[in-house]
Amino acid sequence: MRRVPLFVLTALLLAALGVAQGDKQPTVIMAPVGNVQVRAGGSTDLELNFRIGSDFHINSNKPKADYLIPTVLKLSPPEQVSLADVKYPPGQEMSFAFSPNEKLSVYSGDFAINTVLKAPAGAVPGTYPVKGELRFQACDHSACYPPRSIPVQFQVTVVKK
Repeated sequence: MRRVPLFVLTALLLAALGVAQGDKQPTVIMAPVGNVQVRAGGSTDLELNFRIGSDFHINSNKPKADYLIPTVLKLSPPEQVSLADVKYPPGQEMSFAFSPNEKLSVYSGDFAINTVLKAPAGAVPGTYPVKGELRFQACDHSACYPPRSIPVQFQVTVVKK
């Protein structure tokens, strides 16, 4: 086995680190959620807004191929609140250099996921945290990145009937 001089290994490592630091990384952020209020025994619509970093897109909730990872919102509401419905926007049909003959269903820029939250009739008034995550796979015009999740959290205030 040939030995590679230490300075060559060091130079290669530093070059790899420099390339990695210069690469743009995909970002998806969630806009802050304002005051969410629901009456005990009632429901409320809530729009969750997200922004995808420029030069990137993510697969829609209904990608066109089984091997593509869909965008999925998972929420874990507390006992006093339940998630009644989640509606994803339709994806944009786009082609990319890595698959020029195939149209993919993607989100880019800003997109919103609409939810319906319910509080049972016997819900105790108060403010409750709702936590969850948005799981997605981001791509640019030439490659896809490993799937990621970002935290989703907001407060819901249950008020008397």
